[in-house]
Amino acid sequence: MKKILPRFKEINEFFETTGFEMETDIPDFLVFSFDEFPQNGIMSMQPYQKDFYHITLVLKSKNSEITIDEQHNTIQENFLYFLSTEHIFSWQRDLNIKGFTIFFKPSFLDLYVSTFENNFSFFDLSESNIIALSPSKINEVLDDFKKLYKEFNTSSVYREEILQTSLLALLYKFKGIQEEFSMLEIVPSKKQTIVFKFKNLVNNLFITYKHVSDYAVKLYVSANTLNKIVKDLTGKTAKEIINEKVILESKKMLLYTSNDISEIAFTIGFDEPTHFIRFFKAQTQQTPKEYRNSKM
Repeated sequence: MKKILPRFKEINEFFETTGFEMETDIPDFLVFSFDEFPQNGIMSMQPYQKDFYHITLVLKSKNSEITIDEQHNTIQENFLYFLSTEHIFSWQRDLNIKGFTIFFKPSFLDLYVSTFENNFSFFDLSESNIIALSPSKINEVLDDFKKLYKEFNTSSVYREEILQTSLLALLYKFKGIQEEFSMLEIVPSKKQTIVFKFKNLVNNLFITYKHVSDYAVKLYVSANTLNKIVKDLTGKTAKEIINEKVILESKKMLLYTSNDISEIAFTIGFDEPTHFIRFFKAQTQQTPKEYRNSKM
């Protein structure tokens, strides 16, 4: 049977499931400090999705780790990460982590912003979802998080409206920081940008999409054009890059989990285990079982 990825529809539902004694009286918004997490609370969560956006500011951490889709990161100090409603997320925290997290549903800012990914690309699946903050920016951003946190915990008459406008202002500040960073880098060519976005999309969506045409649609080019650009800049076809990602993640599961071949096939996005076995053998000259046994 295909595994079902947990998906949390409501913010309070998420906290009820995780066991953290926290809740919000504004269904579409919450800001909290990591200092509120109990010492005996859960220390990790397996992959899940949620129907609300997520912004975290990490000020300090020793052993915390996050995985955004398939991209694993060891958390360091002074950086931001952003999750949309489509990201798959898992984490492991340490007791020393310091910082803030904001949860909000798209409806919380419906009056101000139509689509977040178009206005704020740090939420987009095809973009980098992590921003490292310079010392000059960290205190400025921290003050904004503290103001949101303080306002959330007051009972002012226009509390929700203040939170909405403050959150929107913070999002535009992030947008400005992101653009400042991009101006400092060498401006990539149009082809380089397409390849960069293609690779990010593959990292995020390879479980669902395995055909070049799927990615071409998202990048607003034809499949032939995408193949040519990727081949010219990387020496590999777009299909080869997709297949390499699928094989890499398949090998990880074969080596580091005890899941049977059928479970791995479904997890990687194949409808039938036989299709996965044929694909794996065509790419590696071994069946998944042979590969696993050869590494034991």
